[in-house]
Amino acid sequence: MGPGSGAPFSRAFLFVSLLAILAGCDSQAKIEQEIVRPVKVAVVGEAVHGRTLTYSGVVRPRIESAVGFRVAGKIVERLVNVGDRVAVDQTIARLDDIDLRLIEDSARAAVAAARTRRDIASDNLERGKALLSGATISQAAYDTRKNEMDAAVSGLESAEAQLRQAANAVGYATLKADKAGIVTAVVAEPGQVVNAGQSVITLAHAGEIEIAVAIPEQDAGSLSVGQQAKITLWAGPRASFEGRIREIAGQADAASRTYAIRISVTKPPQIMRLGMTATVALRIDDEASALVVPLAALTDTGGSPVVFVVDPTSKTVRRAPVTVDGTAEGGVRIGSGLRAGDWVVTAGVQFLRDGMRVRLPGERQPARAANQT
Repeated sequence: MGPGSGAPFSRAFLFVSLLAILAGCDSQAKIEQEIVRPVKVAVVGEAVHGRTLTYSGVVRPRIESAVGFRVAGKIVERLVNVGDRVAVDQTIARLDDIDLRLIEDSARAAVAAARTRRDIASDNLERGKALLSGATISQAAYDTRKNEMDAAVSGLESAEAQLRQAANAVGYATLKADKAGIVTAVVAEPGQVVNAGQSVITLAHAGEIEIAVAIPEQDAGSLSVGQQAKITLWAGPRASFEGRIREIAGQADAASRTYAIRISVTKPPQIMRLGMTATVALRIDDEASALVVPLAALTDTGGSPVVFVVDPTSKTVRRAPVTVDGTAEGGVRIGSGLRAGDWVVTAGVQFLRDGMRVRLPGERQPARAANQT
């Protein structure tokens, strides 16, 4: 065989190899075209009205007040701590009342002196009446004695009022609870000098308790006083109980830009305690109707949301652009692009394309051709 006889053989071998590769690619393409994707589907439900807002809240008392002395002084004793239950007229703390008692003694002495002046003026007036009738003194002298009597009586009344005030101040040195409740904070200790009105403890009044919730401004306008709410405690059984919105703040918080609302609890369970965390569900029914699909049904192509709709007859999918109108209970709200009763893919949407065949749940996988190689 000559030197040039190998060239035709090489070209023939290369041509045969190329045909084999093309045949393999064509076979692989056919196999890929025959792939049937298993998917999960959901049926688009009927149009629903409104949505449910869910927020976290804190169990708070309806009334919580700062309790302090009505007079200034040095605290010598505090008898309650955080978490203690306080009854009406129970002693909370005491001040050093030595100076207050001295003021009371001084006021009592002033009353005695004023009473003596009143008695002397009264005697002078009685003698003046007798002398006036006998023309022994003039009418002017009698009027002077009468004025002295009136001034003495007024002085006595003033001294007695100051005595009562001093006695009250001694009583104010003992701080007592005017309402039953629970101590939620202690802000003053024995040995501390406090001013009149300065808080010593914070008292949560016994009685009605509420749920405090912060609502974003985009939802605050949809709520109203008296609206019903469903409440669930995180710490207790997952059973829910009813409540109603009692108050909606008229102004947003400057830092968080949220509106504070208070939800009164109709029948609080025994397990409910102050400070517990609760979940509050509020239903808004005044919105336009929309279809709801699971969140997993949405995908994104070119920056626009789409879903894949299944044709139950041909077992193929088509891409359907949709508009999203917000969240809803159980999924997202679809404004347009779907109809009630459509089948949408809820799992595996990222692997789908228009016209692709799919296998629905419960269907058997079709048998492939025997051992394609």
